[in-house]
Amino acid sequence: MIVIDVYGKIEKTVISEKLQLCIANLPNEEHNDWKQELIRVMEREINQQELDNSEFEKDYGKKLKSYDANYLKRIIDDNFNDYNGMEESDISNYLNYIADNMICLFFDYKYENMPFFDWKTNCFDGRFCEEDYAEKIINFIRFVRKNNKELLFPTCTYSSNTHFLEKTRVITILNHKRKETLDEYISQLKKWGEYIDEFLENENDYYKFDYIVNALYKDNEHNMNHFFRSYSLLEALLLKSSEKTEKLDEKVAIFLEHTYGTESKKVARLLRQMRNKIGHGDFMAFNVKSEEFATAYMKQFSFDYSEYSRLNWILLHVCCLLDDLLAEILFVLLHDKYKINKIKNNTV
Repeated sequence: MIVIDVYGKIEKTVISEKLQLCIANLPNEEHNDWKQELIRVMEREINQQELDNSEFEKDYGKKLKSYDANYLKRIIDDNFNDYNGMEESDISNYLNYIADNMICLFFDYKYENMPFFDWKTNCFDGRFCEEDYAEKIINFIRFVRKNNKELLFPTCTYSSNTHFLEKTRVITILNHKRKETLDEYISQLKKWGEYIDEFLENENDYYKFDYIVNALYKDNEHNMNHFFRSYSLLEALLLKSSEKTEKLDEKVAIFLEHTYGTESKKVARLLRQMRNKIGHGDFMAFNVKSEEFATAYMKQFSFDYSEYSRLNWILLHVCCLLDDLLAEILFVLLHDKYKINKIKNNTV
């Protein structure tokens, strides 16, 4: 179950036709206890906040906010547009009202209606031993949107992927009111669904999309593995299967020009060489190439070696550089497939 940070009463709405990705209020039928599960999660958060309050008071002499009935009522006043002036009530009634107005993101299809897939092969699903795929879609949208701040991205308020020992933050997120109306939020989500549907033209596109979504999910370590993964994704997106890796230099350079100008092709070549050294297990040579990059393109940086070693400072920078490149290329791919095809066919 994936709950997102928008609230109100809605009809079930399809976000992506080809994935059959939908949003709706939490179901509360006898055979589906999502709503009751979310209420239990919020009750645990209230109890945890009381424990945190006690510890915080011991350490700092003051308390955190208490998730009491007044706090929940204020959240309802601020967030729910159809709120009709609920009488003063207790915590359980407020939590029930909040849960009734929360919205989940989910896949809604029969396996025989899923393009290219059946029960055995459909990858856009969360089996009992697999994580909910809807959260991976949210993470993908957030990543692609990172350099385009005007675009909305959904936040996961609650995920069943969360381990039961982890602290949840449903009530905390409730306290941060979105500036968009419910209709604006849904409209922008549907726009993201359209972008995804336009990308998914054939069976291989489904597998490629699945590969990208999974590769981006929960990878926040800026190390050699991250660098290798990010560069390999660039290769999968821009290089034709018949082309050698060196051809990627000129294609990547197109997206580096606004930062590195005439040095773009040299930067692209260095990044490829660094990736190849990792792939060939030649880590001494990787260190040499990393230092070559830093000497040429990180002159303005001040390295604090009490925080990171020199190599890890360089890795941090080049991983962020590759992530920015990847986000930009994915954004263009979803919004302007024609341009990506021109780059892949060397006609730009």
